[in-house]
This record gives sequence, structure tokens and C-alpha cells, in this order.
Amino acid sequence: MNTVIGQGKADLHNHTTASDGLLSPAQLVRFAAIKGLKAIAITDHDTTEGIDEGLRAGQFYKIKVIPGIELNTQLDSVEIHLLGYFINWNSEYLQKILFKMRDIRKNRAKKMVEKLVNLYGFDISYEEVLKEAKEGAVARPHIARVLISKGIVKDMSEAFEKYIGTDCPAYVGRYHLTPKEGIELIEICGGVPVLAHPGLITVPGIAEMMLDQGIKGIEAYHSKHTQEQAEYYSELAKKSGLLITGGTDCHGELFDGMPIIGDVSVGMDAVEELKHLSRQK
Repeated sequence: MNTVIGQGKADLHNHTTASDGLLSPAQLVRFAAIKGLKAIAITDHDTTEGIDEGLRAGQFYKIKVIPGIELNTQLDSVEIHLLGYFINWNSEYLQKILFKMRDIRKNRAKKMVEKLVNLYGFDISYEEVLKEAKEGAVARPHIARVLISKGIVKDMSEAFEKYIGTDCPAYVGRYHLTPKEGIELIEICGGVPVLAHPGLITVPGIAEMMLDQGIKGIEAYHSKHTQEQAEYYSELAKKSGLLITGGTDCHGELFDGMPIIGDVSVGMDAVEELKHLSRQK
């Protein structure tokens, strides 16, 4: 879907090579400029390592780059992603927690590779996964990309559905913040917590439950939301007095030479509202 609300264009959900994206922060911003965007958020998983480069590129290309993050939280067995906007990414408190989370990610990836080798005899090593991740936070997509490069699976979907998705034989759980802890962390760092892609949460009623947890907005517009979902979550946000945000969740894959950044966007009014609610005024 291609959704634009308000005036101007802002894509508020994007990943770079700092986590599991394929584009460097500078490359991401360059494509945003080509797409005619006025603002983007860099929201890597559990890391802020791409923000400084993104801000420098934003100055060069005259695009507003919002410092953000996507935190993977969990409630019981349900994974809930939170987006934080206009965070103080240099906060020592934040970086201490993120360092712990990244270290746990590495140990988790190592265990998953060991399972793939022991259970299936796959020719894959932890060192190859680290090389795929470069300097970024190690994540399951990096394992999947190694499997694809070796011809073990044909695409990302097969890797997750057969081997490394939740409840699959080689899956290994990891440390998660609770949603409440994630929201508090974002707010301690001066940011604005927003519920990410609620339409992808498989358990009904989670978005409604999160209204009482302290979120300030809902990502109603997302590249994998249906039009019906976008309308439902927009209305839910309006009724609840929350901000409506949106973005592509771009990870840098190219289609006819271009990434999907900007294919889902919101108006600059959403950016201003997020800025107003943050402590970066």
C-alpha cells in the first residue's frame, strides 16, 4: 500500500546496516532524497549506532533525520515492538542497556548456528553470520542471509518458516524487555514511545491492551498492513488521543534498483507532533 497523510512526506520506520538493514545510514538517506522525502527516522533494532552517520547525511541531502530506535519487547510469549522517536541516543543509561542486549544477541546467534549444524548438518558458521552482520547488531536475518547465500534456503521466508522462526527447531529465545520497561526506557531518554506495526501481532487485543501501558502513538500505516488494518488502527489512535504514525519498515532490499523507503509515509505534521511530545524541543 502507498499511504500519505498530511502535508509533506516522512517515513518513520527504517533500518540500516547498524542492525539488520542492507543499506548504510548514508545510503538510506540518499535514497530518501531520491524519493523526495522531507524526513525519515532511523529506527534500528536495539542499537543507535547508525544515527550519527544518518544525521550527517541528512545535513548533506537536506533531509530531517529523526534519531530513533526499535525495541523488541515481550509480554509472556508475545513479541511486541516499540518505536522510540527523538531519543537522546548518547544517554549512558540507554547505551548500557543496549550493549547488554547486543551481547545477548551475539550469544543467541551462536547457539542458533550450533543448532543448525547439529540438527541438520548445515555448512554454516558463526563467523559467517558475524561477517554478514558487519559491525551491526546480530539478528536472525543475518543467519537467514547466510543460509540463502549457501543455497540452503531460497529466501528469507523459508529460513524463518522452517528453521529459525519462533517455535522452529533451531530457534533460541532471548532476553527481552517487557513493553512497560521499553516504554520507560524510551521516555527516560527523552523520546516518544509508539507501538510498531500492530497488524503483525498475531495475538488479538494486544494493541488495545497497550493503550494502558503508556504508548503515545500507534504505527497505523505500515508496508505490511492492509488498508482495513490501517483504517482500524488510525481510528483506534484517534479515539485514544494518540499520534498516528507510519513507515515502510525499510530494510534496504532493492526492487528495480530502489528500496521501498517512502512507499508508506505520513505528513510532516506527525513529525512536529512527535517533536513536541519529546524532550528535544
